[in-house]
Formats: sequence, C-alpha cells, structure tokens
Amino acid sequence: MSAQLGKVLALIISDRFGPVVEKVGMYLFQYGTSPLLYIVKNTGLPLGKVKESLCVLIKYRLVFFVPNKNENIANYTFIADNVLLMLRYPKYIHLIKRKFGDESEMIVEEILQKGYWTASDVIQKVFQRLSKNVDNAVSFGQLKDKFVSLVTAKYLVRIPYSEEDRPVPNLILQEGELHSISEIDIQQLVISAKTGQPFCFPDQGVYWAVNFDRFHQDMRDKIIVAAFTRKFDENAGELVRLLLQQMYIRTQPWADVSNPVPIIEIKDIIKKQTGFPQLNVFFDQYVNVIEQDSCNLIRKSGEASGGSFQIFLKEAFTQFAWEVIEQCVLEKLDSKAARIFRLVKLKQYIEPDQIQQLAMIPAKEAKRLSYQLFEENFLQIQELRKAPVGNGPSKSFMLFHINLPQVAQMILELCYKTLFNIMTRRSHEKVMNKRIIDKKQRVDTISMGMRAQGASEDQLADIEEMITPPEREILEKIDRTMKKLTLVELEIDDTIFLLQMYLIYE
Repeated sequence: MSAQLGKVLALIISDRFGPVVEKVGMYLFQYGTSPLLYIVKNTGLPLGKVKESLCVLIKYRLVFFVPNKNENIANYTFIADNVLLMLRYPKYIHLIKRKFGDESEMIVEEILQKGYWTASDVIQKVFQRLSKNVDNAVSFGQLKDKFVSLVTAKYLVRIPYSEEDRPVPNLILQEGELHSISEIDIQQLVISAKTGQPFCFPDQGVYWAVNFDRFHQDMRDKIIVAAFTRKFDENAGELVRLLLQQMYIRTQPWADVSNPVPIIEIKDIIKKQTGFPQLNVFFDQYVNVIEQDSCNLIRKSGEASGGSFQIFLKEAFTQFAWEVIEQCVLEKLDSKAARIFRLVKLKQYIEPDQIQQLAMIPAKEAKRLSYQLFEENFLQIQELRKAPVGNGPSKSFMLFHINLPQVAQMILELCYKTLFNIMTRRSHEKVMNKRIIDKKQRVDTISMGMRAQGASEDQLADIEEMITPPEREILEKIDRTMKKLTLVELEIDDTIFLLQMYLIYE
C-alpha cells in the first residue's frame, strides 16, 4: 500500500472519529486482514476500545469481516477506498439535491452521517428537521415517495443481513433484495410524531446505505459530457448525454464497450425536446463530428435504420488520462518538455537522437529535458541489445517509451501527497487561530440566542462589536484561506476520480 495514501487516510479517520479509531484502522491498513486479538496485541489498546473502534469502522463500511477457518473468529479487513470517499460526501449530496430536491438531499445526508439507517427512522428524522421551518411544509407521504425514488434510482441499497445465530455471522443479500422496499407505515409515523412515543416500525431491521457505485456512474458521465461540451458546444454535450442514457438500457453500466445503440432512438428523443433546437436541425453533423473526434467515444457498428453506434468508455478515459498527464508535465516542467512527451506518445518507442531531430529543440536542451522526464518517471527506458557479429562488440539501443498505467499511478501518488499537504495546512490554520475562532463561535451563539428571544438591532450590534476590527480582518483572512484550501481539495479529488476511472477500465 502507498505510504502517501496511508497518511491521507490517517488524517481523514482521525478528523472524523478520533485517534483511537485511527490507530485501529491504520493497523489494518498496514498489516492487512487480522483477527481481533492480533489487533489488541499489536495496537496496545484495551479490548473494549478496539471493539468500539471496529464497530464504528464497520458501521461506516470502512472495515468488513468474514469468519475464520473455524468460523468462531472473525477476520477484519480495511477498505481504504471507502475512507477516501468520505471527502466526496459533499459532491454526493449536491448531486442528489440537483436531481431530486432538498428533501432527498436531507435523506442522503442523514444516511451518510449514520452510515446506515432504516427507512422509517430516516423519514422521521428528516420530517423533524423540516418541521422546524414553517416554510418547508412536507408530509410523511411525500418523504416516503422521495425515499422510494432514491431506492428505485439505485442511489440507496439494502445492507446485507444474517439469518443464522452464529458467533461470526455470514452477511448475505439476495440480488432481488438490493432495492426491495419493506412496508413503511405512514400512520405509525404520524402518530409517533404527534405523541413522541417510539414505535416498532414494520421495517425494523431493514437497513439502507448509500450506493457509491451509482453516484460514480453519474460522476463518470458528467466528466464525459463536460469534456464534449467544452470541446464543441452544449449541443454536442447533450447528444453524448443521451447516448450514455440509452446505453444503460441495453448494457451493464461499467462495461468497456456498450452494445450497439440505434442512432434513430436518439434522434426521436431530441425531436421531442425543445431545449436544443440546433441539435435537432444539425443532428447528423454533430454525430459525424463526435464519431471523428480523437477521443474515440463512439464508433459506428452498423448501417441498418440509420446506423447504430457503440460507446467506447475505456477509450474515452484513456484519452482523458493522457490529457491530464500532459497537463501535469506542462505545469511541472515546461512547454518544451510537454512537446517531447507528446512526441514519445505519438511514436510509442523512440531513440534519444530522434527526439532531438523531431522535437525541433536544441540537442543539448532536448537531451536534458528527456532525462528530466525520465527522472520524474514520466518516461521509461527500454534497452535493446543487438547480437554481436563475429568477434565484434555487442550493440545496444536505448528507446524512450511511456507506460501509461504506471505514470497514472505516479500522478495518483502526487495527488495523495497534495491532499495530505492541504489537510495538514487546514489543521495548522485552525490550531494557530483557535482562540479567535472560538471567540467568533461564542459571539455567534450569543447572537443567535438573543435573536431568538426577540432582542433589538442595537443589542445585536453591541454583541457583534465584541469582535474588534483587527480580529474581523483576521477572521476574513482565515475564511478566504479555508475556502481556497477546500476548493483545491475538491479539484484534486476530481483528478483522483478521473485517474481511478482510467485504472478501473485498464
């Protein structure tokens, strides 16, 4: 496992669950699958603390367990990818808000905070939150419909359960039960809200969690659509979006290549839309432009009924990975180094002398940049030996080439390092300015309490004056710094996601 990734995971777990849970999680990250007593022995923590930590990690799907050979002892395994996904929670919530509205956003937010929850409990909690605001009048029936919509769209899935009473249960879930909704009694929810008495709801024991895979499909499609929108225009982006939408009807979501999609289906859908009149008029031209694009997203697969097209997702993300890496070379070194990198990409295997001739860069500088790219692991060297003739000396040739999966993994390591630096800097800012941040929170709390009691504007102004102008300037500077660090973190996560998509398809 990567050392840089380990540092990032340690910061995330420590920030959300504390140092004890971090110690247990990082032991499993470093040493792999282990039983409970091994964890207790090697971490030096009390048995009770280790059990509590494992419960937390299992609840948030950061650790899973399976029975040992004798089936009386559990082996625990750390899921590093799910820890990284915790940085992506705001994106998931924003995606649901944009597609389904505020109520669905709250449902997903509550489930992410709890790890998993029953449908009745999460609906009851969201209703309580919405009831505090008179403007947000919503019924239990509406919230139930929102929950069902999320399950139907596969953004929520059921958690596996155990049917046997064993020391280490085998958690199972049939394929048909993944999105099977148990009964949700609206009448009991209404009575419970009015009386405040807890009920044993019919769906007790049926737990739901967020389906990260479904969110990643949307994020993947968004990257593809955004790429074509930037390269051409919104009409091309809409055409690609509809192609991807129709792909899901006849192809597994994560297939490298889709089954053929009849282009006449897309044309019929566009005729019924009113938002893209130019796409309707110039439909054939847009199809030809996207087909001839270097990204190789779609290719024709037949001539019947106007032709069918296949979507080559693997090819598309390979091109995206190339572009990301070329941009990294440009920013890390310079435009001449990027030119050499593109030349090696074009030729696949090339001798150093050819680089100097074809790159139109002075020989000395071309040699320096080539070996600098090699030192930074953007280029690799392949040595070829020629068999000697007679008693003559053997000859060897040095060829530069690019191992794309290796370079993508190296860029991922740089992203993890950058994430660690960002999170460390943010923590440092909080520690260095702890006094003034705590003072601002106290003043805000007092101000909210006074406003709730009906205080006048003059009284509220007096409370605000507890923070002096110099302190206000410092707080504004801290706020700008925090926003900048958060923005960079989100952009780094976008790069990580794109490279992970390439490696998944690779």
